[in-house]
Amino acid sequence: MRHPYTPIDHPRVLRHLKNPRQEFNKKIIIDTDAYNSIDDQFALMHMLLSEKNRGDVSILGITAAPFYKELRNTDSYKHGMELSYQEIINVINTLAFKWNGLVKKGSVISLDETNCIPVESDAADFICEVSRSHKEDEFPIYILALGSLTNVASAILKDPHIINNLVVCTLGGVPFDFYGFKDFNYQQDINAANFVFSCGIPIVHFPTFTVTEQLRTSRWELEAHIGNSKSGKFLYNRFIEFVDEYPGSNKQIWDLAPGAWIINPDWFISKINTTKKFTFDNVWKTSPETHPLRSILWLDRDSIFKDFFTLINK
Repeated sequence: MRHPYTPIDHPRVLRHLKNPRQEFNKKIIIDTDAYNSIDDQFALMHMLLSEKNRGDVSILGITAAPFYKELRNTDSYKHGMELSYQEIINVINTLAFKWNGLVKKGSVISLDETNCIPVESDAADFICEVSRSHKEDEFPIYILALGSLTNVASAILKDPHIINNLVVCTLGGVPFDFYGFKDFNYQQDINAANFVFSCGIPIVHFPTFTVTEQLRTSRWELEAHIGNSKSGKFLYNRFIEFVDEYPGSNKQIWDLAPGAWIINPDWFISKINTTKKFTFDNVWKTSPETHPLRSILWLDRDSIFKDFFTLINK
């Protein structure tokens, strides 16, 4: 599924897969299906507060990713994107400071439906425009892809040369040698996922089960540490609305992981691997169209939540 006019530059891919250097400013785009669950809201807040309080993170824009999920009463992929767009605005409106960044609407259908013809959207256009204006000798732009990969894949299909300036930090699936768990993000648009994993763009892969699922919190931890700010109360209420309460209950806040890696890669253990193909039965298979990627193997859950709670109480 690789674009026929973009031979893979393996040295460039490996160069861009190096851990982000903390002393340099990291430019990011956040692509999020924010209404799909409640972890995106935590991740968005973490990065917005990081940009405000740190000198090494710049958010170039936020793009709304589509999704379809009966649990969230969506009636279409487009409806999920629209709800996500509004939820991004809801998160921003809780901030104690004015954030003047860009928020763009994403795809209304999947590449599964278009047979890999790119989906036109403000999000895809924005990703292309930002990448084109970025100098190749600078550090890459990091896309925190927290949902399906439709927006990202569509942007690359529209302009294959943008892969030279981007790194996709994507959360979904399981480790390559793992079986037996269902995926959500990649199953939403398997054509998009497989195109991104084969097109030659540098990828940092954050598996869900066994890795980012370690990022669990509970009502009781939030009550103790999230504070009384408007932002803290918003996240707490979203958590209570979504998570069933019973002794020992908790919830994965998976989407904190990609942004946390940008902030401090020392909180993670990872290795350089090679890309694979994702199947409809949630299995990774060897593909002839491979290139290097970075696989996240482990994360320091406590350090990540400590950073999050510190920022939201400033």
